[in-house]
Amino acid sequence: MVAATASIGLNRCYRMPEAAITGWAGPGAETEPRRRALSFALLAPNPHNRQQWIADIGTPEIIRLFVDTTRMLPMTDPPGRQVTIGCGCFLETLVLAANAEGWATEVVSWPEGVDEANLGARPFATVRFAKSEPRDPDGLAAQILKRRSFKVPFDPARALSAVHQDGLAGVVTDPEVRLTLARDAEMVAALRGIATKAFRIEVDTDRTFRESVELMRVGAEEISKHRDGLELHGPFYWWLKQFGMLSPEAQMERGGVARETGMALLDDDAASTRGFAWISTETNTREMQLKAGRSYVRMNLAALRDGFAMAPWSQVLQEYPEMAALQAEFKSLIGAGPQTTVQMFFRLGYADAPGPTPRRALDEIVRA
Repeated sequence: MVAATASIGLNRCYRMPEAAITGWAGPGAETEPRRRALSFALLAPNPHNRQQWIADIGTPEIIRLFVDTTRMLPMTDPPGRQVTIGCGCFLETLVLAANAEGWATEVVSWPEGVDEANLGARPFATVRFAKSEPRDPDGLAAQILKRRSFKVPFDPARALSAVHQDGLAGVVTDPEVRLTLARDAEMVAALRGIATKAFRIEVDTDRTFRESVELMRVGAEEISKHRDGLELHGPFYWWLKQFGMLSPEAQMERGGVARETGMALLDDDAASTRGFAWISTETNTREMQLKAGRSYVRMNLAALRDGFAMAPWSQVLQEYPEMAALQAEFKSLIGAGPQTTVQMFFRLGYADAPGPTPRRALDEIVRA
């Protein structure tokens, strides 16, 4: 009885804190149309869950969107390409939500151009709102509050069905973004090997792994404080923390429990994967990166609508010296031309939905 009571108490004290996931309940009492749409947009997928966006609503009927450069990932994403893709996910989620609530949106990307020296100095988009009829023709907006990050093992016995593959392709509406699916077992096996090598390079490279370690939010207190990053919660992580195995120093220890456990979990994810896909563009401008993000989140929401799972596996696309050789091998394997940029690489399959990830409060991303 004592052990059972302790177990119940431990689950309660180390579970995901409700305050960190209130955003997934929707806009609640918000009435201002732009704030309502932003309440949905802040749930968009983004690298390392850093939520690298700021929304300025100081001008009536307009939202000006900026990259939050205090939340970049300089070790794993030096050029900010993946961060810009995440901002594209945010933009498309905003548009879908606004349209579904009866607001037409006029989007202008990079209206003042790009300042590469300070990516956050100029807006990456402006969005003008005008009253209209509610529209959600593909049923994507209806999935926003249900969207999850499927960073879990998939059902190893099920490859993605042809129907689901075709459904995914059907929601990529931008002609400059190309979706490719690995449809045969031999290619999937080769990509599984690439994916496994890629995450091991990231974990084995101290400075790139440290970037993740510094964003680990261990337990309810840290998750509630930050509401971003890579959260670890539950009894397993409680015990690791009690034994000092989840301090930053312990996580960085080569051969230590934390580092080895992380690689083992990713090994499980890779081994269970029966399908991969990627999206690419023929140029690598900031505009193309936004377009890639907008297409990616549409597919993410369509997967949920249609009953299957997808999750990013972007390590092989990271741009630092230790990854260069494997990235070249990956591009050769998939037949990507020298000018082609693979913007997103992701797993496809079937899995039970995990819980929601933390999100910051709306007021933390909005400037009036």
